[in-house]
Amino acid sequence: MKNLYKLITLCIAVVFSVPATAQSDYKPGYVVMPQGDTLRGQVSYRTDLSGKTIGFKKDGQSATASYTANDLSGYGFPGDRNYRTRTLDHADTLAAEYVFMQELVRGTVSLFVYKGTYFVEKKDNPDKLHKLYITKEEYVNQYGVTAQRDINHHVRILNTLMLDCFAMLSKVERVRLAEKSLVDLVKEYNSCAGDPDQTTFKESKKWFAIRPGVVAGMSHTSVDFSAKDERYLHLEHAEFNTNTHPTFGVSLLLYSPRINQNASLLLEGRYTQNKFEADPSYRWFDAYYDNEISFDLSAFKLSTAFRYDFSGKKVQPFVNAGVFHNFMQRREYKHTQYFRQTENSTPARRDRDDAEFVANVQKGFMIGAGSYLNINKRRLSLEARYEHGLDLHKQDVMSKTGQSLDSGTKTVSVLLGLYL
Repeated sequence: MKNLYKLITLCIAVVFSVPATAQSDYKPGYVVMPQGDTLRGQVSYRTDLSGKTIGFKKDGQSATASYTANDLSGYGFPGDRNYRTRTLDHADTLAAEYVFMQELVRGTVSLFVYKGTYFVEKKDNPDKLHKLYITKEEYVNQYGVTAQRDINHHVRILNTLMLDCFAMLSKVERVRLAEKSLVDLVKEYNSCAGDPDQTTFKESKKWFAIRPGVVAGMSHTSVDFSAKDERYLHLEHAEFNTNTHPTFGVSLLLYSPRINQNASLLLEGRYTQNKFEADPSYRWFDAYYDNEISFDLSAFKLSTAFRYDFSGKKVQPFVNAGVFHNFMQRREYKHTQYFRQTENSTPARRDRDDAEFVANVQKGFMIGAGSYLNINKRRLSLEARYEHGLDLHKQDVMSKTGQSLDSGTKTVSVLLGLYL
């Protein structure tokens, strides 16, 4: 058990090294000076989270230069992201600032994204950025009820910019305010406009990818009950043993290299099993109660979580958070109670086994942190994870049982994974 906690501490220590790792992550890239000169070297993939400052090192040199959007026309990475300096107007303050905007498509109409907001620019008016957005409007419907509806400002803006291509009008009406939908629309318009120099950035990257893997490890689980009803005093007084057990399964990472290669959706299925026992004794209204209680459980655990990978080359930390469902395969609950009127009287045995006491499905939430070791195209992962399970017992909505008993589980795990 001590070794399990040592491994968890190690995983957490790796994650705390993330800020230093992220700040020093450089990749082959280029910067474009205001005069149009292009300098090639190593560019920080993410130096400043505000998107206003980048780091640059010339090839063969260790000295780092910092540039803001005021100093450059743009920067980028071959075959990957490209950023151009653009003027961002702030309507609320009437101020403007230079920022690095990620360029998605360049052509007769160019498409940009900055902090999750999309902008378009037409070649015949390169100083005018058009923000694509949706607002909400309240209205009274036919039943006299106040409701909300979307005002699609992005459709109006795109219709105005693409009026010279009649075939696009019906497609603009259906466009969604999402990267793939907008990229496809702008590319089609530029082709319709006869633009021979159109460029789509990150085109070699897939919109959707799946990384399968296997996972195994050790888990340490405890169970607890809190009762407000005398029917469950045996559980209130019980101190169950903790249980350390192996766990194993498969996992899938779903992600979009084109949009954000660091963010993914984790789908994981693992087999777990636990056995808890307790022998509580207590006195209630001058009577004596001795109990023998056991839970024998096994479950298929399905976890769904958001995972974020920090920057790194050989070693790459990550964090994840989400929910899980334990689909019970075995849910045995056995309870034998010995009742005595006095301390020395002969006990009367009561068998109170209940095959339906444990819920068929237990829900809960999970958080975890760990690190990948990148080996060629494969990844080894080491993760420390905490899972908090709710309502181990079955809730009966037609009675007061749900109000008279609370139950839950707490699990810490060290998981080793291999992703292909």
